[in-house]
Amino acid sequence: MRINHNIPALRALHQLDRSNGKLDKTLERLSSGLRINHAADDAAGLAITQKMDTQVRGLEQANRNAMDGISLIQTAEGALNEVHAMLQRVRELAVQVSNGTYDASDRKAVQDEVGQLLNEVERISNDIEFNEMKLLNGDLDRRAFSTNENIADIISMSDTVDAGTYALNVSPAATRSVKTGAAVPAGTFVANAIVQGGTLNVNGEQVTIEAGDTNEEVFAKIRDLCGTVDISLTSSTMPFTNASVLTLTNNEYGTEPIVITGTTLLLDALGLSGGTNITGVNAAATITSGFPAGTTVSSDGQNLIFRSNNNFELKLSSATATGAVTMNILETGPLDLQIGANEGQFMEIRIQNLSPEALGINQMNLSTAEGAQEAITTVDDAIVKISSVRSKLGAYQNRLEHTIANLGTASENMTAAFSRIQDADMAYEMSQFTQQNIIQQAGTSMLAQANQRPQSLLQLLQG
Repeated sequence: MRINHNIPALRALHQLDRSNGKLDKTLERLSSGLRINHAADDAAGLAITQKMDTQVRGLEQANRNAMDGISLIQTAEGALNEVHAMLQRVRELAVQVSNGTYDASDRKAVQDEVGQLLNEVERISNDIEFNEMKLLNGDLDRRAFSTNENIADIISMSDTVDAGTYALNVSPAATRSVKTGAAVPAGTFVANAIVQGGTLNVNGEQVTIEAGDTNEEVFAKIRDLCGTVDISLTSSTMPFTNASVLTLTNNEYGTEPIVITGTTLLLDALGLSGGTNITGVNAAATITSGFPAGTTVSSDGQNLIFRSNNNFELKLSSATATGAVTMNILETGPLDLQIGANEGQFMEIRIQNLSPEALGINQMNLSTAEGAQEAITTVDDAIVKISSVRSKLGAYQNRLEHTIANLGTASENMTAAFSRIQDADMAYEMSQFTQQNIIQQAGTSMLAQANQRPQSLLQLLQG
């Protein structure tokens, strides 16, 4: 028996240290709820769970991204619902004033309401936004620019217009119809009053000029009449009087002529039976390259419209210059919603320009019966376009709702797999705690007994 080294006590202490270490790990798992608290606990499991955690967090953020996308789409669709309602009202008014029971003053009142409605459509297209991003002004469509805006520029394009370069040649440029009268004969106005009365008709709208009307009253009547049919009136001299020359110019470009009829003597007195009458022309263009096979070109004033199969439509606005021009359409611009946890897992959202100009309703004039008739078809086309965009937005939203459901399922299953590796089985760990606690207590007791054994040597030493 030795007194310098108590080997049994050392052995009991070693076992007690081991049991204490196991008990410490069990306590750590029970307090944290995690099976892996340090890389040493399960090196391979830690690597796997970190990758899974990355995916779970990415899926959950993608889920929130998709919900934000739905909010954006609902904002745009809600605005278009109001545009739809306003277009229906404009069409209703166009049908109303196409009826022969309404006179010029009635149609002017209708045109005033239509003007306000179109101003609101313009405001919505320019101002509606989500998180400071414009939604309906074309900012969420592909970026496009013209190599020469003095020749032509892009108004709008359909979803089927692919990125690339579209070359064309514009000739001729659009012009306006102009009627320039002859000089007002001497003696037409005496003491600033017109001698000859009668009726004057411009493009189907009529005004009566009474003998004795002042020169200012005559000019005002003709100016108001021209305003009704969207024509500008100027005089070579102001005030309008003898020797003055009247010029009537269509406000819109294109082939709409200026037709003036009325009392022959009055037309002679105003110089409108003579002079020159120039009818405007629509812009025209020929395709050079880049457009799909079978693309056709149509024009309306300054607007050039290129159409092909698969609903391909590229709408341009020409200017005063002519010549070759290229439209560059880039991939950038559409809104990319990141709806997956990894690179490249996004969904593209495109919303085209829906301004009155892009819808083709900016030039409507319901002040005349003819204009009201034309407006019916124009508004019909605009309604079809808005309906198409709203349908597309609805399809986007339906897709995102399915995406959200799928992301939720993927996140749930990935989290379950992650939990099986990372999280502690509390029942198992509690049983391990009980076992290690008993072993620790037994080890402590045996260490105390081993420490008492050397005392028995004292009896031998006492003899």
